[in-house]
Amino acid sequence: MKKLLAAALAVATVASLSTVSFAANEWPVDLPTEGVTAIFDDGTGAAYDGANTVKPDKTLYFEVGNMVFTDRTSGDTYVLYGEYYTDKDLFKVKTDKGDENAKMIKSMALSEKSITYKGVTGRGPWFEIKLNDDYTDDEFKINPSFTVTAKDDFYATTTQDANNNYILRPVDGDNTIPANSIVVNKGDKIIYDVGKYYISNSTDNADQDYMAGTGGIVLKPTKNDDNEITWEDENNTIATLRFYSDDDAAKFFPKLTTKWDNADYAEYFADQNAFIFDFVGRAAGETKIASTSRATLELYNPYYDWDEDVLTVAPEDCVIYQIVDGELVDVTASFTALQNDDGDYVFQTKTRELGCYIIAEAEAAAVVDPGTTAPTDEKPVPNTGR
Repeated sequence: MKKLLAAALAVATVASLSTVSFAANEWPVDLPTEGVTAIFDDGTGAAYDGANTVKPDKTLYFEVGNMVFTDRTSGDTYVLYGEYYTDKDLFKVKTDKGDENAKMIKSMALSEKSITYKGVTGRGPWFEIKLNDDYTDDEFKINPSFTVTAKDDFYATTTQDANNNYILRPVDGDNTIPANSIVVNKGDKIIYDVGKYYISNSTDNADQDYMAGTGGIVLKPTKNDDNEITWEDENNTIATLRFYSDDDAAKFFPKLTTKWDNADYAEYFADQNAFIFDFVGRAAGETKIASTSRATLELYNPYYDWDEDVLTVAPEDCVIYQIVDGELVDVTASFTALQNDDGDYVFQTKTRELGCYIIAEAEAAAVVDPGTTAPTDEKPVPNTGR
């Protein structure tokens, strides 16, 4: 039997083979073992270099590999294939987020996700760790582990793999299993410690250009100077922020998403083409802009047809909403429709904090508490018209 992805074997020792075990065995395994690395869900590796810094909102995968047992008396070796772990009748998998910064771990599981790694596609199995997002420059250490518990006895067969390890199998009527050959007993535990990882965003200096959806970064403005940040999709610039930073030049989280996947109020725009611009750090108050005056934010007009060079919806007919304290608020009056210095059609506003904006071709089907107002600063936002 050949693994789809090559993996080093975890190794344990057994005192001797027996048919009865009066106490469950526990075998600790440190991951990554030699040759086994943590990889991200995009297939890129995370080097195990003693630091192991990874960004928030990522998914780590550890290939389980196979478990090799050595009989201390005979010196014989036995292999337990990791793919057995996915059979719930044979193994129970328990996860432990550890005692440090468990809040940074969203979930842990045994996964058979198809991942392409080093040019080879396979389904592991993998130990999967999904990380929560963070919008600061803080660092969080985690040390999670997985425990797999046998729900059946595994016996040594007379069949060997390419490395001369005797293959372990549950009984299941296998006539290659000799008597008195239990290696893994029902109730035995194999404990996988994935090691220590440090979760932290990296820090960029302004000025920067980002692709929509780029996360894992906090941005530090250049103090007492002009700063400009742009966000782009695969074709064009979709948002621009310009401001003159103050002495503090406090960091903020610049990630912008244009996906409706987890957005509230999407159902209110189900009957029209509406577009969302969500600066996700706003939920944690991490999009405040350290500027001497209100920053200029431009959102591109999504109703401009680049191929035909025409606006498919008149700017004066567009309605702009902002999600404020969980409610949908009409902030159209805070924006001005114009062509900027580059000739792009945009909606422009002044702000001290980035939020979640929705540009619609018509009013939403329903608006929660229309009396709610957008957040203000010391200076009122001028009513510049729709």
